[in-house]
Amino acid sequence: MRRTLAVTAAALTAALLLVGCSEDAEPITGEWIAAGPQPPGFADFAEGSMIRVDKNSRAVLGTSPTRLCGDAKVTARKKEEGSDAAYRIAFDSACLTVSVPLSLEVVVDGDTLEATLTDAQGGEPFRFQRAE
Repeated sequence: MRRTLAVTAAALTAALLLVGCSEDAEPITGEWIAAGPQPPGFADFAEGSMIRVDKNSRAVLGTSPTRLCGDAKVTARKKEEGSDAAYRIAFDSACLTVSVPLSLEVVVDGDTLEATLTDAQGGEPFRFQRAE
C-alpha cells in the first residue's frame, strides 16, 4: 500500500512539473470552439466555427474541416497589470473563399476567448471556449 502511494505521489509530482513547464505557451495557444450563436456578418465564423492558434503565433479561423482560412498572424497587445491576456489576430489579406473577419481584437480569460472586430466600437463580441 505504501509503495502504491509513493508511486502515485511521484507520478503526480512529475505531472505537476510538466504542467508548470507548459506555462511558457501563450494563453491563446490551442483550439477554440464557438460558444453558441455568434454575431452576424461572417458565414464561416458563426455557430460551429473555430479558432486554432499554434505555438508559432499563426492562426486558422473558420468552420472545420472545409471552410477554413489560415496563416493569420497573432500578436500580443500590451497587457495592463491585473488584466486578461490580449491579442490581435489579423490576416495580411482577405480570404477569398472563406467568410471570416480580417482582423480581431481578442481577450483570453482562462478557458474563455472573446473577440471583437478591430476598430469596431461597441460591437457584440464573438465568444469561444477552449476545446477539450
